[in-house]
Amino acid sequence: MVASALSEIPVSVIIPAYNAGRYIASTLQSVTGQTHTRLEILIVDDGSTDDTPEICRRIAAEDSRIRIISTENRGVAAARNIGIEASTSDYVAFVDADDLWHPSYIETLLSALHPLPPDWGAVYALHRIIDSEGYCTKASSGLSARGMVLARHLIFRFVGNGSGLMIRRAVYDVVGGYDPSYAERGIGGCEDLDYELRVAEAFKIEAVPLGLVGYRIHSTAMSSDSSRMARSLLAVYEGAVARNLQLPRWVVDCAFASVHLYAFSKFTAAKNWKNAAGSLKQIFRFSPRLACIVFFGLILSKLRRAANRMRSKLVTTQKNLMRFDQLDPHAPLGAGLSSFRTEKLLMQLSEVDQALDISHRQQKRGRSFTGNGPIGNGGPFAL
Repeated sequence: MVASALSEIPVSVIIPAYNAGRYIASTLQSVTGQTHTRLEILIVDDGSTDDTPEICRRIAAEDSRIRIISTENRGVAAARNIGIEASTSDYVAFVDADDLWHPSYIETLLSALHPLPPDWGAVYALHRIIDSEGYCTKASSGLSARGMVLARHLIFRFVGNGSGLMIRRAVYDVVGGYDPSYAERGIGGCEDLDYELRVAEAFKIEAVPLGLVGYRIHSTAMSSDSSRMARSLLAVYEGAVARNLQLPRWVVDCAFASVHLYAFSKFTAAKNWKNAAGSLKQIFRFSPRLACIVFFGLILSKLRRAANRMRSKLVTTQKNLMRFDQLDPHAPLGAGLSSFRTEKLLMQLSEVDQALDISHRQQKRGRSFTGNGPIGNGGPFAL
């Protein structure tokens, strides 16, 4: 499709906002400044008690594409669902009220997804981590995968935030919306990953391997509560495994090792050593080798931090950080591989995804999948 025709396709942008007064203006600036201008911008004010509504109304008065929907505080999942229900476009993109988009974000993702057949339900972009002032502090993983990505996404979690996904509106009719029960149970934080996995169970997903999202890390962000995030992630994986009993046992073991590895990092960062020990025990349950790597890695990291603190007393260093809006989106991202998330594991999971794809296509033709490939019980991977 030529660029002029693509520019006429409307896209709905859903922005859930709760007490986002400090960042919502910069987020909206990154949305209204998109090179793709045919936007319906839906801000769902989730019962904010700060100046978020006033800021949004002031900006909306200058841009007719913005519509504000006010609701009582029910959590980010419910707010996103309200936005989807109110949307009128065939494509829906999500951005959290403290994150940023590169100006080409919508144009790039739409041009990647729109030409594909309807069984490609979504597209995602990669991100860079930014601080409270909008400076890039870290390049995230540069790894991505496309097509049927369920097994790979379980382990590698390519998107990593709630601001990097665009779906066809038709996906909502098949998969439904975001799950509000996480917030109701007091474990909100990973609703975006839960939704990505449910989309990946039913649709192929395209990837744009560029750092087009500025994912903001700050003390008031939902992701800053390490204990809740760890419990949320575990609940997401328990649900995903229960829905996908066809996954090989070794993939399930890798998935839970990945969860507890994440939880361990969160707990150690918060100096919550009791829960960190519990996570390490669970890692050992799924992979004794990985547990040993993690344990000795923790000791080495503590030694490195102590050495860095000593060095910082002697030498004054200054980091030259760039603002997200000044950074070339084609600039390299991180490698994304580790002693756990290896190239070999990615290839093995790719084989599982290929088998899942075959299974889906055969089920659509009315046949059941009975092959003996990597989707069976004899998986090749052992940690």
